[in-house]
Amino acid sequence: MGNKISVDPNRLEDLANEFVVHLTNIEEEYKSLHMELVNLISSAPAEYRHCFYQVGDPWGTGNRLTDLLSEMEIDLRMTANKFAEADNLVGKLYKLYEKYGALTSMSALVTKQLTFYGLGFTQFAKNADGAFTYKHMGALHQLSDTIDNSKFRNISRAYLNPTFLMKKYRDVPFADLVNRKVANYLPDDVVKFTDSSRSLFRGMTNNSIDSAKFKSFVQTGTKFAKTNAVSAVLVTGAMEVGGMGLKISENYAKYGNNPEVLKRENAKAVGNAVNKTIAVSGGSIAGAVVGGALGSLVGPVGTVVGAAAGSFVGGLVGEQAAKLTAGLAEKAALAFKEPIHDGLEMIRGGLEKVGTVVEGVNKGVDFVNNQIKDTIADPIGKIKELGKGVSKAKETANSLFDGAKNYLEDKLSFF
Repeated sequence: MGNKISVDPNRLEDLANEFVVHLTNIEEEYKSLHMELVNLISSAPAEYRHCFYQVGDPWGTGNRLTDLLSEMEIDLRMTANKFAEADNLVGKLYKLYEKYGALTSMSALVTKQLTFYGLGFTQFAKNADGAFTYKHMGALHQLSDTIDNSKFRNISRAYLNPTFLMKKYRDVPFADLVNRKVANYLPDDVVKFTDSSRSLFRGMTNNSIDSAKFKSFVQTGTKFAKTNAVSAVLVTGAMEVGGMGLKISENYAKYGNNPEVLKRENAKAVGNAVNKTIAVSGGSIAGAVVGGALGSLVGPVGTVVGAAAGSFVGGLVGEQAAKLTAGLAEKAALAFKEPIHDGLEMIRGGLEKVGTVVEGVNKGVDFVNNQIKDTIADPIGKIKELGKGVSKAKETANSLFDGAKNYLEDKLSFF
């Protein structure tokens, strides 16, 4: 029979907080010693100053010690967070929903793309040279010409997406922008990347790869990736900034009376947000290019669908990569903890209000977790307890109803 190990995440977090207190005291001490040594040397007569040349400076030694303690604090708090996550049953369900939600989003995107191409709004065909070309449905093409030649041209483009008013879309037909809105890519970019990918694959099969084919693949792939790059960075960044804001608000609720811990934890939150944005969006962009290249084997539609699948897989890979670099990102962000703290202090009031809400939600989650654990440990007892609660509520309701009934009968007895 195996032994169970019981770990209290709160005790680990308290220990991490104690680390920060000692870390701060050591920093103040070695900086003070450094200044005292400097003052002593500068006040000594010139003929005796050489006596201090071999005296060690506490600044370097103190720095090395605080760096070591800082890494230990990061590792200790990460361990506490891992134990807390493992003990959070509701949190696990939420993370499962996140994965399910990502799959649903990808499926919705692919379905939308396939519907658009399946209904023939944009059609792809091979020409005599085997290269792909595209054309739009007659009705869409006529609508596009009408809008592009009317005074409502810019209004219509802005309605699709305000970014379509940018200079780079100035000469792009309205029909192509509709394709971009629905399928995420301009049809011309899809065609060029499909042709260059298929050409590269044929060269690999026939051992006839040359610099021109590879250069074309890189150029068209880069342009294809740029289409998805902005949206990937913006979406990932927006999600991470939102999560970072909630984490910082939670930190104000937990560590508002412990400024040194607050500074470190807020800096870590910023570092993790930047780290994850770079990793996830980078993986998503790279995945879109690889998936699009593989999907090109079945044509332009395959390129688009493959890019969607690749972007999703790349995002998941980037998410795992972000975990590996999280510690480095936190350490880098700690170097800027003071300016980060100064900036956040300007909006402290709003963060504290949000933190109060987050703290309330966390307490609710803890309550639900405890109820689930109690039910798992003793399901029969919990059901009995629930039955007693329902009976008590029923008795209370009946008592209130009877009281109200007697009151009304008494007051209305003159009828």
